[in-house]
Amino acid sequence: MPGVFRPDEPIIDLTRFLSSRLLLSALVAGLIAAVAAPAAFGHAAFLGSTPAPGARLEAAPEQVSLEYTEPLDRRLTDVDLIRVEDGRTVAARTGASSSRRLALRPAAPLATGAYRVRWHTVSTEDGHALEGSFSFGVRAAAASGGHQLEQSPFARYGWLRVIARFLLYATLLLFTGALVLRILLAEREGSWLTPGSLEASPGVDLLQARARERSVVADLGAFAAGAAALSALLEAADAAGGVSPTRLADFLLANVAGLGRVAVIAFALLALVVWRRRAKLAAGLAAAALAAVAVSGHASSASPRTAAVLNDWVHLLAGSVWLGGIALIVLVWRPGVRGLGRDGRMAVARQVLPRFGRVAVWAFLTVGATGIVSLLLQLGRLDDLWQTAYGLVLLGKIILVALIAAASWWHASRLRPRMLAAPAPEERLERRHWRVLRTEPLLALGVAVAAGLLVTFPLPPRQVVEADEALAAQPACDPCPLPRPAPDELAVAGYAGTNVVAAWMRRDGRRVTGTVRVYDRDGSRSERPFTVDSARQRSCGPGCRRFATLKSVLRVTIADRGTRRVTELPAAWIGRPLDGTSGRALLRRVQATMRALRSVRQTEHVTSGPGSFARTVYRLRAPNRLTYATLPAASTTVVVGRRQWLRAAGQLWLPGDYGSGIGFSTRSWFRWTNFAQEVRVLRRWRRGGRRTTELALMDPGTPAWIRLTVDDATRRVVREQSITSRHFMTTTYSDFDRGGPIRVPKGPYAR
Repeated sequence: MPGVFRPDEPIIDLTRFLSSRLLLSALVAGLIAAVAAPAAFGHAAFLGSTPAPGARLEAAPEQVSLEYTEPLDRRLTDVDLIRVEDGRTVAARTGASSSRRLALRPAAPLATGAYRVRWHTVSTEDGHALEGSFSFGVRAAAASGGHQLEQSPFARYGWLRVIARFLLYATLLLFTGALVLRILLAEREGSWLTPGSLEASPGVDLLQARARERSVVADLGAFAAGAAALSALLEAADAAGGVSPTRLADFLLANVAGLGRVAVIAFALLALVVWRRRAKLAAGLAAAALAAVAVSGHASSASPRTAAVLNDWVHLLAGSVWLGGIALIVLVWRPGVRGLGRDGRMAVARQVLPRFGRVAVWAFLTVGATGIVSLLLQLGRLDDLWQTAYGLVLLGKIILVALIAAASWWHASRLRPRMLAAPAPEERLERRHWRVLRTEPLLALGVAVAAGLLVTFPLPPRQVVEADEALAAQPACDPCPLPRPAPDELAVAGYAGTNVVAAWMRRDGRRVTGTVRVYDRDGSRSERPFTVDSARQRSCGPGCRRFATLKSVLRVTIADRGTRRVTELPAAWIGRPLDGTSGRALLRRVQATMRALRSVRQTEHVTSGPGSFARTVYRLRAPNRLTYATLPAASTTVVVGRRQWLRAAGQLWLPGDYGSGIGFSTRSWFRWTNFAQEVRVLRRWRRGGRRTTELALMDPGTPAWIRLTVDDATRRVVREQSITSRHFMTTTYSDFDRGGPIRVPKGPYAR
């Protein structure tokens, strides 16, 4: 290749050995990474804050705490507290309680009004900078309801970083490809690009071609080192918030990500110095430069980190061999091919192109295999490929690679055999062959542009989704030290007034023992007195009682400001149903069934205690449509993919974006496994003549307690009860696969 080799083309044993090992490495890395595809956080994504985004406080906080998913480079992390009314920065001292937590302490008590917290962080894991902001109010409404994350790759002069990365990929891949191919396709006389067999070909000036080859390789090496230096400087300036020598050094020399960027420069320069005298050493140095690129990219933020970086390195190395070889053929021979006679051009087609075909197909297969693994690691779900900006760029890159492969196959397997087989090939056929060959490097430039743009995105879609989920799951208290149930324990909860009543129970025959804890609406231990009815009990501290009972239902009574609040909790459960299915296995099947529905109606009743109530009716339509109406506010929302339309009672539709740029999908709507640190099968019974199972889920970290009523025949959830701090929710599901269409609202729209 360019293109696919033919069976009649000779393949040397060494090349087959090296190429097959390259492909094997990619597939092994792919298998390891694909098995662990639910990647952990890699960038220092915002996890939560106290006060929470959008909160209204009745008293000024002594400090504002921020928590992130990864360790921060404290010297490059900045947090500002701004008074929204006049835009002034409030005097405050920034501290850190841990590598992942920041604390902002105002110098004076905050006055009444809305405040915005604006932060800029740099992860010590991969060196990427992130920015975001959120608002809260002191005896006033917040300026906005949620947290805002800067997701554009062009933010903060990002277009300069994209250009620098494009130049780096374009030159370093070609330079590495030139050096590696010298080893893979070694010739006794000359190189694979300018073999000694061309010396007798009429019209071919082999000395001039070899001089051009040396000039091209040297220029590529020099430009690669320069582009690496430019890219490192721009990314360091972005992370440091300027060009301060001290802060630049903090970024480039203080962590693996920064050192990786410096290593790219060093390895490229060393390869440039020795490439003419020490071919194998130069190829190794260039390959090491690509490894440093992988370490300083998104792969370094995935989990497992080693497998992800290895996969990315093999992807870049294979791409340098495939795309670099194609581009080198054009760069070295295009200036001279036009001046050659027909016999000279046929000699180049016979002697040069088949040599490259020996390794091109293996390199292409490796690019494809490792590219699929990267896609799994970076995307949260397949439809993110066309529903997110990151996914669209990645899709464009995939299309360009496919076009290059198609063009290579066409001219190598169709045009070139016909051209070489004819005693006197048609001028039109020959012209088409060389034109297709020249087109491939132009498409490869597009691939380099896409790669440079992808690495400049602050967060890939998978990490955006995981950060949003983690933010939504944050507890109201900090910390909330709830114990995880033991394997023989049941953890369930209910509510009484504004209080969460949670129990951890063990069973010994008919006797049930355990602990009941009561939490107020802020997630703190309640000071209100309570009792566990019909049970022996003793206090275990504020809001805590240990008990023993023979009852199958636990009844807890709380004295709440002169009123008795009562809740009942199940105190009986079964280990496994008669069919032997574990609770966790059943939950996975149930969640998959609900995500596969074409449509469903969901009626949700939410309260945070006496005097508060909201009823919301949702309708979902696969694959990406949702509408819901909330009472008593009488507002209606329609969501289609990444767009939403909101209308209050008597008002016009207000169009806007849905979520944080990740399009809505019905397949991601049901996420019970996220809250299933522990799963128990409570009971099985007949409900309306149908066999039904009730599951109890518990997540100590949120904290959250969920009970699901499942129809055994269909594996569908018909009822859900969810208990979290401040939110007590009961949901019913109906109209499975029977809903009508959901359409985009027609105008006029509000401006």
